Amino acid sequence: MINNNNTVIITTTIPNEPIPEKRRNNLINNFSKYNIPIVFNDYVRKNKSIQEISCEMIVNSLELYKKMDIEHAIICDDDFFPIDNFLDELNKTIELLPENWRSLHLCPAYLWGRIHRDKEKIGKLNAEYNMDDIPFHSSGRFYLDCDSDLYYEKKFWLGGPVCILVNKKNVDSVLNDFIKANNENPENDDVIFTRILNNNDFICREPMLGYEEEGGGTTFPGRGWTTVATGYNY
Repeated sequence: MINNNNTVIITTTIPNEPIPEKRRNNLINNFSKYNIPIVFNDYVRKNKSIQEISCEMIVNSLELYKKMDIEHAIICDDDFFPIDNFLDELNKTIELLPENWRSLHLCPAYLWGRIHRDKEKIGKLNAEYNMDDIPFHSSGRFYLDCDSDLYYEKKFWLGGPVCILVNKKNVDSVLNDFIKANNENPENDDVIFTRILNNNDFICREPMLGYEEEGGGTTFPGRGWTTVATGYNY
């Protein structure tokens, strides 16, 4: 079971900026009722592209998670906004995953319907693409047998926001696959997550466990940032 004793949230933020401040407050307010710790990585200015930054953020977060004595981590963008009954629904989905699960993507944009942004359908499947032939679990709660080539062809990018629950037993697998794919063909982090899907990775279907709440604009006021871990926040 996912709880405050075995789970941490890891994200990245910009200190002393109004939009990131809204996002930090959203995360803190939404997860304070569960007492799940949040680690905010601070941006530090460097001369890098946004594509490089996004991938560096993921690698830094996964490497930080590796050092922690904790079973699960939610690696997410700072604009992730969970549904009201998030923890209960997450655990219902986790209970159905096979023992060797590697990751669970909680709310990619193409499934919660970012192009629609229909607040009345929060938590529901509101796909931007035809998903009729995409295999899912009999419960209807998640997609399985995720074919990375097919998903890539259909542009099922696993971001908007990036929000992935990672099993500590398989964090090395996720990290190594992500680094290898990025070195071979650098792309945005959400595209790389699609490219490295395997049969131990799953994607929430219904309920969707969150959505993207940008807080009024982009988290990047300009190019050129990297990250440094600054500690726990509750």
